[in-house]
Amino acid sequence: MFYSLLCLMLVHPVHETVSEIEWNPKTQRMEVALRLDVLDDQWLAKQVSKQPGDASKNWRLEYLKQKFRFTKQVGAGQPATSSYHWIGKQVKGPHVWWYFEIGPTDKIKPQWIQQRMLEDREPNYTHRVLILGATGKRSLNLTTRKNKVRLDQAKDETTSKATDS
Repeated sequence: MFYSLLCLMLVHPVHETVSEIEWNPKTQRMEVALRLDVLDDQWLAKQVSKQPGDASKNWRLEYLKQKFRFTKQVGAGQPATSSYHWIGKQVKGPHVWWYFEIGPTDKIKPQWIQQRMLEDREPNYTHRVLILGATGKRSLNLTTRKNKVRLDQAKDETTSKATDS
């Protein structure tokens, strides 16, 4: 019985990303550490390689500009409302951490977040966002149905913690 349950858990994938975000008042940027499954990272890389033309060297940053936002999306002919800065990535076991910063051009701390990563891979993703800072750790959960929320809607994070396991 236990063995069957263990096998079922291993076969059934968890569709989740975990982000740790923190506003840096000195740089006026939101610092982000995003954890995703290594298979999701590989799937995204494969999607980029299927696109016609020359695949961007920094395709992850280009993807984030479309799918991970703190400011309004830019319309055609409008100036960018934020700048994205790639820091790097790190593989830790079955996960990959992406490190990047998003700087609003108005240099004002963002009030909301939108996360739409991997929705074309699987519609049942949960994007857990941990807000770090002086007021303690707070968390939000975003889904395909609710992919945009105000940062001040975060709940106190007292019982569960994100781990790299």
